[in-house]
Amino acid sequence: MSWKAEQHDTEWPFEFHATPFDLNPDSTVLLVVDMQAGDMVKDTGDEYGQKYPHVVEYWNSRIADSVVPCIQQLLGYFREHGMRVVYTRNGAVTPHGQEVTTRLRGRIERGTDNPSIRYRGAPAYEIADEIFPTPDELVVDKLTSSAFHNTMLDHALRNFGITDVVVTGVLTDMCILGTARVASELGYNTLVAEDACSTLTQRAHDEALLMHARVFGRVSTTQDLITELRTHRRGRDHNDS
Repeated sequence: MSWKAEQHDTEWPFEFHATPFDLNPDSTVLLVVDMQAGDMVKDTGDEYGQKYPHVVEYWNSRIADSVVPCIQQLLGYFREHGMRVVYTRNGAVTPHGQEVTTRLRGRIERGTDNPSIRYRGAPAYEIADEIFPTPDELVVDKLTSSAFHNTMLDHALRNFGITDVVVTGVLTDMCILGTARVASELGYNTLVAEDACSTLTQRAHDEALLMHARVFGRVSTTQDLITELRTHRRGRDHNDS
């Protein structure tokens, strides 16, 4: 089923404020954001899981049944057609995490994040096995929500000749939204793949997607964006023949 912003917000004047564009198969990158081993399954038995079982249930189901399969489908298409794929990883550099921002240190102190589990070099920090990068795919490490802040991502994408960015991964209202917005501000056509992303609740997910779709870019399903890429590729090949 297609994702239509107008169905989620019937009052917003999308035709005046939204950003229309078509994906160019020759200059589109798939960005897989923070799909790290330590986040694929949340524990139903710890304090967080006991207090918010509905969040844990939603997360585990969404990651297993939608996000991972959709990213796998996108990876298959992009790799088959020689298109760029870039990954990001997020977390502390050190086991104590004292180098991260005050906001993130607060999450560590509350037990929301544990840098001793997910820091650079730890198994939980690595990209999940189900969608692991190939040796020639770029992996960008970051300390903040946006994959562009104080990283070489923009530099790399411009050298790759990228104009369009498809954003997938977690969390929709945090690193996905932060990355997508900065990409848009930097001049990239930015599309968020709705079913290849997740956050902690469906409401937060939908609200984040709407924030992007109202002004900064597009939101689409995995199948719709693959269909779009195929259509443009066939049209280009027909014109070249």
